[in-house]
Amino acid sequence: MKKLFIFAAAIIVAFSAASVFWVVWGLSDFDLSEHRQRELTFTVNDAVLSGTLITPKDVIAPPIAIIVHGDGAQDRFSNGGYLPLIGTLADAGIGVFSWDKAGVGTSTGNWLNQTMDDRADEALTALQAVSTLDGIKGNRVGFLGFSQAGWVLPRVASAIVPSFTVIVGGAVSWREQGSYFNRVELTSQGFSADMIEQRLAERMRDNDIVFGVSMDPSLRSEMEVERFRFVAGAYWEDSTELILNMNGPVFAIWGEDDLNVDARKDSAIFREQLMPLSDVRQVVLVKNATHGLLRADLFNYQLTSQWPWYLRYIYLGVGRKAFAEHSLDQITDWILTVTEN
Repeated sequence: MKKLFIFAAAIIVAFSAASVFWVVWGLSDFDLSEHRQRELTFTVNDAVLSGTLITPKDVIAPPIAIIVHGDGAQDRFSNGGYLPLIGTLADAGIGVFSWDKAGVGTSTGNWLNQTMDDRADEALTALQAVSTLDGIKGNRVGFLGFSQAGWVLPRVASAIVPSFTVIVGGAVSWREQGSYFNRVELTSQGFSADMIEQRLAERMRDNDIVFGVSMDPSLRSEMEVERFRFVAGAYWEDSTELILNMNGPVFAIWGEDDLNVDARKDSAIFREQLMPLSDVRQVVLVKNATHGLLRADLFNYQLTSQWPWYLRYIYLGVGRKAFAEHSLDQITDWILTVTEN
């Protein structure tokens, strides 16, 4: 009995040691210390926005990807979630600039008071701030945006000619994206197809009135007033025509298993509007990939807040390997190709 106890204890100790080693190894993908970092602030209207510019060590005048966040109160590193992505870009020789959204972290203002036009102006101001820094070539500075950036970056690329624009999981229509999100929710809850269609039609009809006509926050008492006004201001957003007018190299990429955005429908719109496609204008669907290009077999939830506790542990352990195979390579290779001159 004593030998059995000792054997079991040894197995537990070995497993624990292996787990600790695994997580420590994965945490290296969350460490940017080997790359140069500098703080950068810029002002838009009354808000002072604070961010970090990460540039790869020993690379002269690297391409710079300016991050455009998706929805929510995100800080510059999205609570650490961006770090494996940023590390991958930096290791490939690509710099990154990302800032705390207005009213988040050390930035002033309130991101909920912004329209998509405001967010586009903010991105353009960030571009100017980065492009004028010593050691940066303005013709190698572009954008890398997520989800809600599907309404921001087409505006930007219609106003100027960016060095490059990468959109990950970009939505086209706010109204239809919301309906798709709700469809996934209802399906996961086991509702019949007929019931789903009925509920979606009722919800869209109600939303059209509440957000598109009345604009009365009291009709959505479950929402904070500021959030209600943000949604109401964006409810009719549709970037279809803006995509048609995008200038410069464009790389639009979705995960095939996206639970937030209808990847097949929206990628088809991008494909049609960006014609003719070429090496510098690409539309890509990635197999076994989520809204954020993580591996769908492990991480396919609509919100990271829905992750079970052990999945956060796994994410820390696998680092950049949490992303779908070759998804990040496609982005880095494309950026390096279109900025090589």
